[in-house]
Amino acid sequence: MPVIAIVGRPNVGKSSLLNALVGKRISIVDDTPGVTRDRVAVPWQIDGRYVELVDTGGYGFVDPDQLTEHIKHQIELAMGRANLVLFIVDCQDGLTSADEEIASLLRRQNIKSVLVANKADGPRADAMLGDFARLGVGTPVGVSARNDRNLGELAAIIAKNVDLSQAPTEIPEPEMHIAIVGKRNAGKSTLVNTIAEIYEGESDRVIVSEVPGTTRDSIDVRLEKEGHTLVVIDTAGVRKKRHMMTNDIEFYSFHRAQRSIRRADVVLLLIDATEPASEPDRKLAQYVAEQLKPVVLVVNKWDLAKQIIREQREAGGKVPDDRQLMQEYREYLNAELRNLNYAPVAFVTATEGRNVQAVLDTAQRLFKQARLRISTGRLNQVIRRVLEERTPSTPSGNRPKIYYATQVETAPPSIVLVVNNPVLIDETYQRFMINRLRELLPYPEVPIRLLLRPRAQRTEGESLDESAAREKPGTHQERAEKKRRAEAKPRPKRATRKGPPRGTRPH
Repeated sequence: MPVIAIVGRPNVGKSSLLNALVGKRISIVDDTPGVTRDRVAVPWQIDGRYVELVDTGGYGFVDPDQLTEHIKHQIELAMGRANLVLFIVDCQDGLTSADEEIASLLRRQNIKSVLVANKADGPRADAMLGDFARLGVGTPVGVSARNDRNLGELAAIIAKNVDLSQAPTEIPEPEMHIAIVGKRNAGKSTLVNTIAEIYEGESDRVIVSEVPGTTRDSIDVRLEKEGHTLVVIDTAGVRKKRHMMTNDIEFYSFHRAQRSIRRADVVLLLIDATEPASEPDRKLAQYVAEQLKPVVLVVNKWDLAKQIIREQREAGGKVPDDRQLMQEYREYLNAELRNLNYAPVAFVTATEGRNVQAVLDTAQRLFKQARLRISTGRLNQVIRRVLEERTPSTPSGNRPKIYYATQVETAPPSIVLVVNNPVLIDETYQRFMINRLRELLPYPEVPIRLLLRPRAQRTEGESLDESAAREKPGTHQERAEKKRRAEAKPRPKRATRKGPPRGTRPH
């Protein structure tokens, strides 16, 4: 796809313009300068052809977290890859020295560009556009990202300045979305860059810094792995709740991370092995479990953690080997993140790319596992076996009965149990059954959804297979709908009786 980069000084509305053009809230928009740091890229369709629209950080912004050079490097990478640069200026602020510096850079490097004056909310603002002509990068186009003013005209100008003849008319839907989540400074961006370098040859896809909270947006990185199109989503690091309540940017960043989990097919929960599991780790684990997403617990900085552990234990004279250390850490994670005790654990060192490809292989395995469908006959055989091992019981003495089971959905695998009374199957027994189903069915590493439904009628002595064959999923709903239609249908009028009323004789 041709690349169109959006460049300008801080707070001129670059992120607002990207969101307005694509019609989605992709980049975080805030009045605070310097919110965008990384390159945020999204496909955008013009005249039936797709281009890649790239938002960048504010050029010349002095970042308080010492990330100024990192942000500048990302902007320069975007400009270097771009077929066209949209140079954004602020119509309300007028011409500034920072605008002149950017214009000079574009002219020196002979970068093809279109000058866009944002915040031109009406014809009166258009009268101020003449001042920007002095920048020497063409006639400015007055637009308003907030009010959707002249965006169609801007799209037409872009189409004239970019060769769209070879641009794709459609882009393949990614087969899998992988969200990388974790607390701040766990190494998420480093892992994304390592993956991008392995499969796309781009090692500087996102900013990596020792400063916690470097990433703010959710960044989609598209790649090809063995003929499969994947999207890896880098997300902002999660902090403790009290910090998010006092900072709007971190609040929005956290909710972008949650949205990334919801739209992901597989989640990589990154754990910093050099630190104890913390509140953000447990909070993310809980949210992933609630969303029933397949997840890989990725233990990062493992080489450094091993060195620390061995130095601590050398005094005792016993130094465990790698396998023993990994087993101990798995048991530790099972105790800390109990709601994800079924998830596979991978040990990596993202800075050196160790075991990173194996993590993606595991993610693909979970993706396939969550989409398996089991026949009703096989499922009922497993249910019978589970019931033989342990039958549900209640303190009241009422006997719960499970008549049959069937799978109704995949991703996550959703299994319906038709029972006499759903209230009698308590949560403890449901957890036991889910764990046994995970052991007996080909779903050992993914979440399983268990649904309980009452059966309207039952036949004495009926087997599970006979029940399943007689009462398919949805039968109750179909019968109820048929009954409703019958009741709603107007009844024919009864024929009027001719002759005298009963009990009388004609004279």
